[in-house]
Amino acid sequence: MAHLYGAATVPCDALAEQGARSHIALLTVAVVHARTTGRDEGCIVAVIALVTCEEPPVGIALDDVARVDAPLASALRDRGVTVAAPSWRATDVDWDACDMAVVRTVWDYIDARDEFVAWADEVGQITDLWNRPEVLRWNTHKSYLLELEDRGAPVIPTAWTAQGDRIDLWRLMTTRGWGEVVIKPAVASGSLRLLRAGGGDVTMAQRHLDQLLVTDDVMIQPYLPAIATRGEVSVVVIDGIVSHVVRKRAAAGDFRVQSEYGGVYEPLDDADEASRLAEWIVEATGHPLLVARVDLVEDATGQLQLIELEATEPDLFLNLVPAAADLLADAMVERLASPPGGSA
Repeated sequence: MAHLYGAATVPCDALAEQGARSHIALLTVAVVHARTTGRDEGCIVAVIALVTCEEPPVGIALDDVARVDAPLASALRDRGVTVAAPSWRATDVDWDACDMAVVRTVWDYIDARDEFVAWADEVGQITDLWNRPEVLRWNTHKSYLLELEDRGAPVIPTAWTAQGDRIDLWRLMTTRGWGEVVIKPAVASGSLRLLRAGGGDVTMAQRHLDQLLVTDDVMIQPYLPAIATRGEVSVVVIDGIVSHVVRKRAAAGDFRVQSEYGGVYEPLDDADEASRLAEWIVEATGHPLLVARVDLVEDATGQLQLIELEATEPDLFLNLVPAAADLLADAMVERLASPPGGSA
């Protein structure tokens, strides 16, 4: 059994402490010994990597990245699992030393999507990777929304533009009857490089769109005012079943709901319609998903519209709903009993 990062053997408690704090992790414990003696030593019987980023996006601290999955790491350790947190970019990881790798906070992939999906293809041949490499390739470009729309999902109306296109933004807006729009790259995370535009002069927005189209495919959608008033509803689905629902509200005067922009999150108990829609959307993907987050917003008529299905690196709000960490840990441990490459 090869070591990850060539690290020295360390006690379980020290490993757990290290893993909760570091984005480049941890491994090598006495894996052979642990798998020989079972749980008698109270140590490792399996190794799961919660794959993270090398450097978080601007505005997000490395400690904040670690905190996102701290409840999950704790729940896994409670189940006798050794938890590693390697970066997908690290070149000295022996992925064969992991029984499973689960893509989590890989928030730096957006500037290297081709490299990231190639990494997933490679690692998926070595260890049991979730979500599956084909899902990661599909989900890291927002064109997957076209496929879901064809299957009946209520996707926000979208003008799809390709890298190199020349688009007259004002003409597009007037033709479609959109007074305000949101412009964002088709490969994106959070609100990075997103712009809300409208209200008359779109000169700055046209310049932003032109710059994006030099390097990216771009989505243009009508701005839905409910995002600023009622917020966004995020439904977390584990193994096809809703675990919990969170409402994300933007700070006063903003429409971006992410916490780095002042957004606040709260559990939402009365969300039957959103839960049913989210489970249907996940099933409509046709893929076995370990975990996904379905983000929804109301349109002008109060109907829920799909913003995105995040099956690559979703924040699952585990610090807000700690019980969900146990559900996800159980789902991961169950997969350890399935053959690598299985669909369960």
